[in-house]
Amino acid sequence: MKEILQDEYMHLIVESYTLRENLTEGVSQIACQLRNADGSELLVEGQGVGTIDALFEALRARLADDFPSLKSIYFSQFSIQGLLSSTEGTHATTKAEAEATVGITNSEGREFIFKCKQPSISRAGIQATVEATEYFVNSERTYVKLHKILEHYRVEGRTDLVEKYTDLMTQVVHNTSYSEVVERIKRSL
Repeated sequence: MKEILQDEYMHLIVESYTLRENLTEGVSQIACQLRNADGSELLVEGQGVGTIDALFEALRARLADDFPSLKSIYFSQFSIQGLLSSTEGTHATTKAEAEATVGITNSEGREFIFKCKQPSISRAGIQATVEATEYFVNSERTYVKLHKILEHYRVEGRTDLVEKYTDLMTQVVHNTSYSEVVERIKRSL
């Protein structure tokens, strides 16, 4: 995807977040400040049944209008594991890393696993969720760009490149449903 998208590739960096949890109602509210590799900033706000659910819903609410394929994915699993080092002796627990695993299932029932190791439990979960969202946004961007490239080479009569980009597009289409994206492309023609 990076090769196709180049400067359009989304890579979000989590700068900060604020979390409010109502333990009685079981609702978490998050505000997360992100920065894209291109320097643009993105603030997402949302709520859910925990930090990770709230962040995923916030990202989806903020990005799904531009990337409708995000509407067709959902969480299938989430876990956090402490990675204690036995070589650290008595300080093992203070220097432990956490590994978050986020599973996302697409509209076809295919599961994608994202893992992230960080020194903080919450940071590991947040980063894995952001990476999962980036993956699907970049997949959709790649699909759209490949479609444009493919149409260009069809018009030019370059059957060799039409075949190459059709094959690449077939690989990307396994990620999730682009039915709404296809409709947008048709309307723009």
